[in-house]
Amino acid sequence: MKLFNSIFLLKIKHYDTQSLKLIPIEWQMVLFNEGSFTQNLTILTGSKINIKMKQKYNYISKKKNIRNLRYVWLENSIYTKLTFAQSLWIFKYKDELYQQLKYSQPIGQLLINTEQDVCKQILEIYYGYCQYIEKYFKINQPIWGRKCLLYTNYKTYAIIQEFFSPYIINFCSLK
Repeated sequence: MKLFNSIFLLKIKHYDTQSLKLIPIEWQMVLFNEGSFTQNLTILTGSKINIKMKQKYNYISKKKNIRNLRYVWLENSIYTKLTFAQSLWIFKYKDELYQQLKYSQPIGQLLINTEQDVCKQILEIYYGYCQYIEKYFKINQPIWGRKCLLYTNYKTYAIIQEFFSPYIINFCSLK
């Protein structure tokens, strides 16, 4: 996100235990989880998570790859925005996953439905400000985010950026 101003940026390839100490344990649980975030959020909140597709673009690159940009908000059942995610999907051809991507469903569920064997790698963790996202979270404070890579057979399928509402931590009680 171009309007995101980082206070803290941790590139996962180069992190050390000192860097991890800068991230509160509750946020480590959220940020370093490699499973389906929507499913984990459903468990944390105890309610259904709604997916609101904000925008979606398709275009074909000069290399004839199909690129799909997807922007979504994850909300709880009372419409509190908990996460903003943007993803860039890269396809060589219009496979079943490409066809299904148009629906407002969690990425994890989409991969299960299309029987895709995909690996997830967390690339970056960041903490900072973004007026656009803060406005929708109804806060005026820094937010945590991460960048992930989805790949299959050593080929990139998608790059995902997620930004998390500080409200999520209310569900992560460690006491």
